[in-house]
Amino acid sequence: MIINLYYWYKFFKDLVLIYPVYILLFETRGLTVSQISMLLAVWSASVVVLEIPTGIIADHWNRKKMLLIGSFTKAGCFACWYFADSFSLFALGFILWGISESFCSGSEEALLYDTLKEQGLEGRFDKVYGTGNFFANLGVALSVVSGGFLAQALGMKPVLLSSVISMLITGLLAAAFKEANCFTEGQNINPGEQLAQSLTTLKDAVKLCLRNRVLLIVILMSILAVGMSGILDEFDPLIADRYGLSLGLVGIWVGVRSLLEALGSKIAYRIRSLLNLLGIPKGFYEITILSLAAGFCLAIAGWFKSIWLMPVYGLFYLFLASAGILQEDYVQQQITGEGRSTVHSLISLAYNLYGILFFGLFSLLLAGHNLHQVMVIIAGYLTIVCLVFSLINFKVSKKSR
Repeated sequence: MIINLYYWYKFFKDLVLIYPVYILLFETRGLTVSQISMLLAVWSASVVVLEIPTGIIADHWNRKKMLLIGSFTKAGCFACWYFADSFSLFALGFILWGISESFCSGSEEALLYDTLKEQGLEGRFDKVYGTGNFFANLGVALSVVSGGFLAQALGMKPVLLSSVISMLITGLLAAAFKEANCFTEGQNINPGEQLAQSLTTLKDAVKLCLRNRVLLIVILMSILAVGMSGILDEFDPLIADRYGLSLGLVGIWVGVRSLLEALGSKIAYRIRSLLNLLGIPKGFYEITILSLAAGFCLAIAGWFKSIWLMPVYGLFYLFLASAGILQEDYVQQQITGEGRSTVHSLISLAYNLYGILFFGLFSLLLAGHNLHQVMVIIAGYLTIVCLVFSLINFKVSKKSR
């Protein structure tokens, strides 16, 4: 894998102009709100069901080809929507998108890490992975800012067509990658042993996550705290609206927020260097400090409700984006003989299930509180999670001495 190709791959993978308007697309094609909710459920279910199997396949087969298939199935999603005039075709599109998500989840990270490892550069994973996420968020920002305007000026079909083209370019870039899989090196597995070996891979991944207590704490932190940005960003346009932004400015804000996430990913390795200079070791404590900083920013923005504090709210995403890069780097460093894609898929599955549960809790919170109050509650929740796991980590570290 040529690193610059990886950056272009990440950019085009998220340069999807239909992103900000696909819900409106469903509505203009005659779908009801309940049908749209069912479509989102179909999408989530397909990702959850396929997450673990595709992670195992990526470790035993070919990660480059997984990315290739993932890119083309997502292109197939938008092609389906281009012609769709019924619920079933939109659902088929979301199933293809779910297949794409599951095929790429873990495969990207594992291919990148093993590529760097083959070159003796695995210590640069945080910098390269963070820069890749920077370009991905750059693609999202450009899509969010321009997608709505282009849909209004040209209609939905040209926007869908451009999204198909982006995915095809992504696939072509993935085709140029060089396969790297340290997990299968030296293995010669008979077809009859494939199922047993796959189950062993899954079992080894579960053992790694559960038996390495410090790693387990970092994984739980990544799900319960760091992953909160991925949940709250679904409500980001509503939060921006509550700050008094007009509809046009809401779209621009979402783009700005994506740029802040991009910046957080880009500077994650520099934040790590700064924390190390202050005596903060790699792993749990750097992730915890960034999560606490994010919670503080969210609390300030939610408590004072001022439009002038929206940049502080944006820092919530910046800090958690940095924490996410450092968390992924820590997890990758802990994997030795286990399947990287499988370990990542286990974490992704746990996060997706947690997200589904939290969305239910979020709806209950919104029933009795406004969005600003919920922001303060979530900030308090983040603080409690960080303090509880700090205590647990201290006790675990003390026992291991």
